[in-house]
Amino acid sequence: MYRIREASLADVEFLADVTLTATRAQGRLAPDFDEPAWREGFADWSRESIDDPATDLTVIELDGQRVGRLRVSRTPEAVELNGIQLHPDVQNRGIGTAIITELQSEAAGRGVPLELHVERDNPGARRLYDRLGFHKTGEDGAEDVMQWTHGTQLWDAEVAKRYDTPGTGMFAADVLEPTVDRLAELVGGGRALEFAIGTGRVAVPLAAQGVSVSGIELSTAMLAELRTKADETAIPVVVGDMSAVRVPGEFSLVYLVYNTISNLLTQEEQVACFRNAARHLSPGGHFVIELWVPELRRLPPGTPATVGIADPGYILLDTYDVLKQHVVSHHFHFTEGTQAELFRSPHRYIWPAELDLMAQLAGFTLESRHADWSSTPFTADSPSHVSVYRLGTT
Repeated sequence: MYRIREASLADVEFLADVTLTATRAQGRLAPDFDEPAWREGFADWSRESIDDPATDLTVIELDGQRVGRLRVSRTPEAVELNGIQLHPDVQNRGIGTAIITELQSEAAGRGVPLELHVERDNPGARRLYDRLGFHKTGEDGAEDVMQWTHGTQLWDAEVAKRYDTPGTGMFAADVLEPTVDRLAELVGGGRALEFAIGTGRVAVPLAAQGVSVSGIELSTAMLAELRTKADETAIPVVVGDMSAVRVPGEFSLVYLVYNTISNLLTQEEQVACFRNAARHLSPGGHFVIELWVPELRRLPPGTPATVGIADPGYILLDTYDVLKQHVVSHHFHFTEGTQAELFRSPHRYIWPAELDLMAQLAGFTLESRHADWSSTPFTADSPSHVSVYRLGTT
């Protein structure tokens, strides 16, 4: 198991060694590279970083041995990953991914982006950042500037304020009551954990039935709305990424409703979500996912978009990137005037078979799949499904 500790002056030579070794293994050193001059400059920079209160220069250890370096800066506006290098002998073990995922959780908890620079001649690092959901925001010399926000800005205070629609839409009684009744049945007298608990649409009525409910939520703005309905004692919530954050205790039910797993924009994150659910569950516990079925049969060749809903005052337009399995939902709200209000939400769509494989990787088996919370049979024409997975007992 790796650990991270603060770097000291005694680590400066190692920090230079591991940085140089990792860069040389990637074939990224220039033929005229001046190693002595570089080491001198790197040592000065490392000592300055150790003394800088706004910067954390740390050593990555594995089984008590130093194997890497990590430098992170924090400002009110962002968490900045200034550099991470691992010795080639310990690469491809998931250490870098785990560290970056923890930084994403930290940034999410603060409601700020995670930012970094990556050299354009380092395609391996770029592929990792692409998989983890970073996107390019600019250029700085020979480097691309990348940023990860993952909902911290999407689900802001303005969106949270208008999210609840009591009595209509997903808050309608005929939608909400079967959801709560089915979850109450599955929890079986144990504790329930909601991933992406939001404003408490499901958690509040489920708790009202006497179920002990906890939650994970990325958006502090959505959580603020939940807190107008239930305090921390009634429904405790941990702020962070549902694919990584741990909640104290053990649960008999973890649930993820209303397509929210698709807000994780990479397959790797979605698999991590399943594994995080498994970490929270007691043996034989259930993980429930409500998710729509991709509507690619409605997508004519050469046409990148479908109209999902066309109601008075509201149009839903979905644009697809079938290579990345990405879809952006464009929600247009308008009145009798000529202006419309637009809200966009990005998703990664998942086929039911792919979802089942993700479950298998995390130790789950599919127990049931229905078209809705009322146990309507699931067919090839069903637009969505409620899938119940059971964790193994060994």
